[in-house]
Amino acid sequence: MASAAIARSSHDVRCGDGWRLAVEVVSPARPLAVVIAGHAMMVDRRTLDVGPPGEGGLVSELSRRGLAVVWPDLRGHGRSGPLAAEGGRWSYDELVEHDVPALAAFAGERFPGLPLAAVGHSLFGHAALGHALLHPGWRPAALVLLAANVWMRRCEPRLLRWLAKRALVEAGGVIAEAVGYFPTRRLRIGSADEALPYYEQLRDCVRANDWRTRDGRSYLAQLPSLGVPLLAIAGAGDRLLGDPRCTARFVGAAPGHEHVTVGRRTTVEAGTVGRWQDLALPLDPDHMQLAIDPRCRPLWARIADWVIDRATQPR
Repeated sequence: MASAAIARSSHDVRCGDGWRLAVEVVSPARPLAVVIAGHAMMVDRRTLDVGPPGEGGLVSELSRRGLAVVWPDLRGHGRSGPLAAEGGRWSYDELVEHDVPALAAFAGERFPGLPLAAVGHSLFGHAALGHALLHPGWRPAALVLLAANVWMRRCEPRLLRWLAKRALVEAGGVIAEAVGYFPTRRLRIGSADEALPYYEQLRDCVRANDWRTRDGRSYLAQLPSLGVPLLAIAGAGDRLLGDPRCTARFVGAAPGHEHVTVGRRTTVEAGTVGRWQDLALPLDPDHMQLAIDPRCRPLWARIADWVIDRATQPR
């Protein structure tokens, strides 16, 4: 579905713990559903609408296809300060327990009566999933995960790659502890620094071989009880951060999920082959290209159609 008139507006969303999130809403005149589109770690929301003038990126494509998009900077990123370098401190759990429900409540107030879904690139993908797992009363119409993966030995089939991941995480921890936060910008690997408690929690997950809260509750253990339609997408060129074999294992216990690896040849590991078999991209996208490269526009359109299809089904 194409929509001619797209409206944009800026908002300030207050979380339950008082943190304020900068949010932009991008919507056609008569949306069919509303989707929260959230970014990856070490970047901000700008990554989700990169594209030629007049065309935009993922967010613009979702809107053109008939979705209202709630498009936030997660806490400590972009305009949702304080930033880590300014003394901002947050954990992964606070993203799950505060940012996700605040954004969901705002979407419901802004678009009452419309089905709600979430599309998350990497970090926001598994944060939204984590909230659904620990709060089964929250039942979005659909969850879409783009290259979403938490590094765990159980998800990494190759020993040498796992040893490399462990070494990277531990080295990053040494840097973060020395600086007081993880200096993404100084290291020139992203546009947003990460708070020390956030980095420490993800390092603890790596060490424990479990995706879990700071107090030891396992998100992963709840995955078999997920009652939300789940689509996980990996890029065929993602060799480290969201490798397709790892993302497939990460969501493998979710009932009825779909997992698709997209690129020059699209492979369906779980789900309905017919929905994806004719999708071919002119590249094998890596971790960031999956969300920011305009050559992935056919994929973004297909995601919008999948969300609308799920959102408009009787529940």
